[in-house]
Amino acid sequence: MSYRFLPISDSIKTLNTPIKYSIACILVFASCQTYATPADFGDFTLDNSPKGIASGSYKTLTGATGTYIISAGDSKGYSGRTIEVGDNGVEIKNNSNSGNDRDKFTYTITITPDDRTSIHTIVIGQASYATEGNSELARQTLSFTESTQINIPVQATVRENTEVDYFFGAMGDYFMGKKLAGNSFSSNNKIIRPQLRVDSSSDKNNLYYYSLTALNGTGNSSSFTPTTNANGQVSFASGRKRGILPPTPTFKNILKESSTNPNNQTSYSALNTSTVIPNNGSYVSYGVENVTSNYVIAVRNAESVTLTYEGIMQGNSALEADVVGETYNEWISFGVESVAVNYIFSGTVFNDNGGIDDQFAKDNPDTIGGIYNNEQYFNGTFDSNESGIAGSTVSLASNCNSPNPNIIATQTITAANGKYNFKVPISSINPTNSICIIEGNNTDYPIRTMSAKNPISFIDNKYLYQDINFGRVIAANKALVLEKEQAVNDCSITTLLPSAQNNLSYSKIELRDVDPGQCIAYRITATNRANLAISNFVMRDKLQVAGEKNATVTSILVEPRFNATDYASDSIAIGENGPVITNSFSIAPTMQKVFYFNTKYGDSQSPP
Repeated sequence: MSYRFLPISDSIKTLNTPIKYSIACILVFASCQTYATPADFGDFTLDNSPKGIASGSYKTLTGATGTYIISAGDSKGYSGRTIEVGDNGVEIKNNSNSGNDRDKFTYTITITPDDRTSIHTIVIGQASYATEGNSELARQTLSFTESTQINIPVQATVRENTEVDYFFGAMGDYFMGKKLAGNSFSSNNKIIRPQLRVDSSSDKNNLYYYSLTALNGTGNSSSFTPTTNANGQVSFASGRKRGILPPTPTFKNILKESSTNPNNQTSYSALNTSTVIPNNGSYVSYGVENVTSNYVIAVRNAESVTLTYEGIMQGNSALEADVVGETYNEWISFGVESVAVNYIFSGTVFNDNGGIDDQFAKDNPDTIGGIYNNEQYFNGTFDSNESGIAGSTVSLASNCNSPNPNIIATQTITAANGKYNFKVPISSINPTNSICIIEGNNTDYPIRTMSAKNPISFIDNKYLYQDINFGRVIAANKALVLEKEQAVNDCSITTLLPSAQNNLSYSKIELRDVDPGQCIAYRITATNRANLAISNFVMRDKLQVAGEKNATVTSILVEPRFNATDYASDSIAIGENGPVITNSFSIAPTMQKVFYFNTKYGDSQSPP
């Protein structure tokens, strides 16, 4: 705060004027390790007492924040789950239960962004922390709801679906066997294909797992010749069954890629990137090792996403049973990304009265101490016991360091809560320039407790700037209170400080019947009752002149002087009449500064 050349003679007395789920759940935090792809799923934390199966907060790679809740739906074929969170999303490992097939799990992630500056996108991948394990072949069904925070449609698309190594333990020779010359095959060949596929087959469970070397026949994995029956079909050897053979398993038809039988072929074509997945739409994910899985489904501007995962491979690498769906662990990961669309600058113009009733202040404008011993009063902070105020004009401006800032937008606050909000496309703001919020005058609350100009300090990847507040108070709640006291003396005193020797008794009571030639000593106390420092305070008091403001005599400045260095070079000299002016001072919060000077009450009285 700054006070300059405050004329206290107008405000104090002079001589003649008065002054839910039961399934087992293990929660762990990610340690430092080499993460599986995909990456950049966001930084997630976990509540100590999570809602659903997991909840907490997240922060995207670009700095946007929010909270999330993951709830569980239908589940079969799993015996609990392990949840891992850290700086690459939240990963759920569904633990195997070999006693059930037709595996299925359902999870819903719901997010609540903290800001309205970014489009938040829920992303889905296979694994974001796992360094071991693999997935099986499954159908994934996706449903989602739109966020109401930003008015754009929700949309799910395939972000990544590059070619990856298929995993034999999850796919079998139906996918990875290779026909050689004659009637021989090789087993478990390296196959690189996209992991996500269009769910377009009319037979929803027509994909098979088996091992060639488990068939009747001779040879090894590099060259195996099955034995055929009279119809030219192959079969499993006794005690060697590993999976399910497709219909009419002849030499031509037992391998997926070379089959000529429509019942053995599949229309699960690769799912192209940028393909839109409709609400409640499904797709198929093929089995790969977690460390190589890199597909990403991105659901832009979603409030919630529900993913249902169902194993559809027929056969199993470890069980001699005609099962559908695998019986091993499965991973799924969720994350959140954000893309900024707006800068938002918001705040409140507030009554910085520390909760002191304005009417009390009007009735007691010069109260010191008591109710004003209040750490929230006039402290430049919007405290919980303070309220917003209307009446100010707030502007967003650039070139703030120049005398005439360039105004980008202006709002007049009419609401009683004193709130303002600027929503500006990021393309229209250059964060390297000088940007600030400027608050204009308010006639009902004329005294500021904060600067009128609040510069914005931009932070990379931050687009929400809140609590850019401006404090004001009514005139009666001013920080500075001045008290003027006076004491008659015979001009022979040697100090202006009260003592028994000089018999000085300062009082606010109006002096009467002072004889010409006597002296009047003045004590002026400047009290800063605010919780902010006052800077550049200058006290100015004009000595009375006969004929002005009902004064009948002219006073002059006389000795003694107290702290003569307190007074400015342009203050009146001893023996003269005029203004008494101090140097510039700072007054610390809730502290005082006291000034003394002595005057001689004129030798003769002017005629009435």
